[in-house]
Amino acid sequence: MFFRRINIIRAAALPALLAFCAPAFSQETDVDGILEDLKYEGYMNLRAAEDSSALLLTLENDAYKIEPEGFAHAVEVIGNRGLPLDKPTRIIATSRGVPQVTMTYDPALGSWKTTGRVRDWDKVRKIKPLNSSFGKVDIVVYPQVSLMNLIITQVYQSLWQISPALEVTLWPGAKFSYQIKIPVFNDGYGLYESSIHPGLITLSQTFRDPWNLNITGRLTLGAFSNSRFGAALDLKYAFPNERFWIEGQVSMLNPCYFEGFKMHYDLDPDFYWALAGNFYWPYAKTQFTLKAQKFIYGDVGYKFEMIRHFRHCSVGFYAEKTRYGHTNGGFRFQVALPPYRFKRTGRLPRVTTSGQMGLVYNANNEQYYYRECKIEASDNIMQSNSFNPFYIDSEIRALTR
Repeated sequence: MFFRRINIIRAAALPALLAFCAPAFSQETDVDGILEDLKYEGYMNLRAAEDSSALLLTLENDAYKIEPEGFAHAVEVIGNRGLPLDKPTRIIATSRGVPQVTMTYDPALGSWKTTGRVRDWDKVRKIKPLNSSFGKVDIVVYPQVSLMNLIITQVYQSLWQISPALEVTLWPGAKFSYQIKIPVFNDGYGLYESSIHPGLITLSQTFRDPWNLNITGRLTLGAFSNSRFGAALDLKYAFPNERFWIEGQVSMLNPCYFEGFKMHYDLDPDFYWALAGNFYWPYAKTQFTLKAQKFIYGDVGYKFEMIRHFRHCSVGFYAEKTRYGHTNGGFRFQVALPPYRFKRTGRLPRVTTSGQMGLVYNANNEQYYYRECKIEASDNIMQSNSFNPFYIDSEIRALTR
């Protein structure tokens, strides 16, 4: 009799315990309600399709500065509406309309799993999106600080700039960016940096291979950093074990510089390349990279990086060597600037701080070799980790446990 009562109590308490610890479940999922909730929270490019195999959703984070944090909150919003009991829920996350990762909830396992491979995109890609990202306009303010130590009697010379950039989302995968550099303080960085002048001016097209080989890429035209303009193609391939991936870049670049808003340039292009192998250690949220490349001034060498990714910052160190330059190294960090959440007001341009502010320390004070070209104003070590499936899973677990 005693054990029979224990079993009755356990049978009554178990559903309540599961309801407290896990997302809500429902045989009749309110798909329209999910889309409206996500739209209210600021997510874009929302679509939904449902059949006997899965509930399929697409979304794009536009509300949170850190992409994995935004995806984790989206999972929470969707779970609050109720997930189906008898089939998985699959979310395809996009960036400017291009699919990047798939997050799947398996009710049998009771957990989310993210992969860089995209499934069932053809089922939803032709559906008209709710809250489209087309025409989205941001004015992003990039604070920039440059330091150098070349004078014995002075610790550092420095350049302080405010660099707002107009960033416009065009057709799927396309982005236009126009940056202006406004000097605040210039000690030792030359006459041209003392006047207001353009920074990076780019038109880029991101894409994903149509054969589901897990290849993503970006083609960019425009004026880049380190006084270069031209075209650059970036490609990335993730192996079946997604802890490993390779990425490369080829570019044709010409010298240029701005005297105020007047551009001086040379139509004598040089070919540059870079190839990197990467490994991500999920337990420590640490990325290891070994890269071979041709640098801006023609020196060919290799570079090693170890970067630890936190939610709102990334820190690490690097070492590099070329044939002609001395062995060099140092550390680098990137910090996300608040506010971390920012909703858009209709179609009005949104003004916000940049996603990340960074600093690189050059231990050997190398002034010539190891120069690299930054392609877009938003490129940095934190941004490159935005669609890391292991990092996304860790953020989902942290928020939903």
